[in-house]
Amino acid sequence: MSGEGVRGERVLILCVDSDADIVVKAGVPTPIIGREANIEAATKLALEDPEEADANAMFAAVKTLDTLSTEDSGDEYEVATIAGSEAGGLEADRRITQELNEVLKIFPADSVILVSDGYSDESIIPIIQSRVPILSLRHVVVKHSERLEETWAVFLRYGRMLVNDPRYSKFSLGVPGILLMVIGVLWIFNQLQNAGMVTLFILGGALCIKGFGWDEKIASLIVKLPAPEEQLKITTRAIGLGLIIIGCYLGGTYAASNVAAGPPIWVDPWYWIGMTPKLSGYFLLRGTDLIIIGVIFSLVGETIYSFLGRDIRMWRNIVGIAISFWLRFILIESANVLLEPSRTVTLYSPLVLMTIACLVTTAVLVLVIYRAHKAFSYYFEKESLG
Repeated sequence: MSGEGVRGERVLILCVDSDADIVVKAGVPTPIIGREANIEAATKLALEDPEEADANAMFAAVKTLDTLSTEDSGDEYEVATIAGSEAGGLEADRRITQELNEVLKIFPADSVILVSDGYSDESIIPIIQSRVPILSLRHVVVKHSERLEETWAVFLRYGRMLVNDPRYSKFSLGVPGILLMVIGVLWIFNQLQNAGMVTLFILGGALCIKGFGWDEKIASLIVKLPAPEEQLKITTRAIGLGLIIIGCYLGGTYAASNVAAGPPIWVDPWYWIGMTPKLSGYFLLRGTDLIIIGVIFSLVGETIYSFLGRDIRMWRNIVGIAISFWLRFILIESANVLLEPSRTVTLYSPLVLMTIACLVTTAVLVLVIYRAHKAFSYYFEKESLG
């Protein structure tokens, strides 16, 4: 819609949907140019999500157009809505720039009145100003009742956003989910005393990633994100490596605190050679559980990845999980033998029985896997993930 006048200044009333809700929720392609097109799109978005603030901003932009068009200023006005990307960051900025250029080709404005649904959209002001001057900035704030139930409705709305919106759920649900999973594994292996340290390690890593914006920087460098199964493998490897490092640290500090300090190794190397069994015993006694948990975590991720990729290495990983399980008991019993050399190792001692159980279990599992592989060989004949 436009108005004729002697000055002929072109003013664009621009609404920016940075997270592309108009595209994702309402399925309306952008840019949207013109009064009727914006009313139709805003109505469709409001019907899809009546609580969506972007719909109110679009209606406010149309209202601004109507108000200014009634004035006898001689200027020409047009309204448009452009969108970014639900991924945010660099991708959203690129999309906004591209659509703004498309709008300016159709309506070469001399200035812009920016209509925003909140202060978060102010990050795109430099993008707009680099192409056309901003004449005015108008914020649209949705009014809420002061009654208690209305306040709860607002809290519930943002609570659903934390659960349903992938941009927020990966931290609001993903990080607590990883914590609960790791704590559960620690509980199974009777290592709950280390839950506090593991929790701080995971939370610290998540806060650093989000706080320094590393997630957006990494996403901007990656042209295509890995497939979900690839992400699962990477995540389980990272968690497993972290647990192995923590286990080695705990084992090393426990061994150092329980062995009396001696001369430097270059002064008396034979002293430290003699202390090797005790150092190894204390290290295994304290660090084995977390190290084994880390190994199993990695192998479970590899197994799922191989299964989804139709890779026969899945069977090898299953055998590795079984061996790792029995290896935990063998290493703990070996630590007890190293710390108490007076123990007599006989055919019926726990160390020998656990070793035999490990061998028998592995042999039986290999036979079962051999039969299973023959029965399901058709599944692995297709091309694997590599």
